[in-house]
Amino acid sequence: MSNNKTVAVYLGSRKGKGPEFVNNAYRLGQLLAQNDIQIVYGGASVGTMKALADGCAAAGGHITGVFPTGFKGKRDNAAAGIHVGPEGVALSETIFVNDIAERIATMERLSDAMIFLPGSFGTMTEAFSWMEGWQLGYHFKPAFILNTDGYYDGLLTQMRTMIASGFMDGDDTNLLHVADTPDSLVNTLTHISM
Repeated sequence: MSNNKTVAVYLGSRKGKGPEFVNNAYRLGQLLAQNDIQIVYGGASVGTMKALADGCAAAGGHITGVFPTGFKGKRDNAAAGIHVGPEGVALSETIFVNDIAERIATMERLSDAMIFLPGSFGTMTEAFSWMEGWQLGYHFKPAFILNTDGYYDGLLTQMRTMIASGFMDGDDTNLLHVADTPDSLVNTLTHISM
């Protein structure tokens, strides 16, 4: 790999209610691969997670899935018997871990930067864990939000409220970059020193 960058990508195990969520995940996977940026993600074969992996594979990129053994996914997937594991996506490598906490730690350790796309509680947990690392001084790795269709506008407003209310410093978000499209996100990512 020419630039030796690896990014952790956190995103949903569902597709979302509009085609833009899947399309942006697929496009992001393509663009990262085309820019020789390796991907580490949660390893699932459903939702926008699958779209990201498919986009990366279609462009000949390197993608590693980090998947907890015995994980069944959300209750609705488990109840319907839907297999969410890494089988069904073309991964370059799969790392099996014991649980979600180990998955988060592994993805953080392997990556130089983090991107998060629309998702639910799991996506938020992973993203906040990464950003908490800045506040505590554990790392200074940048993070990127792909704010598809304004999905994270409310979160960005909440961050400003945290700063205004004195619970967070303004420089706690200095390593956070927000983009509306995969193309603009990857353009910024490729010009940041990591």
